[in-house]
Amino acid sequence: MLRIPARGLTNIAFPLQVARRELSRAPARDARVLLLSDCVHNAGPDPRPLAARLPRLEVLFDTSGEQDPDLARDLARLGRGRLRPIRTYRDVAPALSELFAG
Repeated sequence: MLRIPARGLTNIAFPLQVARRELSRAPARDARVLLLSDCVHNAGPDPRPLAARLPRLEVLFDTSGEQDPDLARDLARLGRGRLRPIRTYRDVAPALSELFAG
């Protein structure tokens, strides 16, 4: 997966829509979405309203290249979740441990 070049447009709203549908089948106490993204949104509708409709949205924010920190903060805030910066794949496991601890 790390070798696949990232090119083209990113529609952040789409996976949030899919996640919302999938969560409709999960118990409310377990309902949580995890988004790993640079939050550079350049296709589709504004993802902010969708983030606000999720029970909880945790954002692992890829800071290794182009990025939109304002959107990343907005998504985590509106989704009642937390924002954790990720620079390399080595940052993912500790961030996940922190987000899912307790």
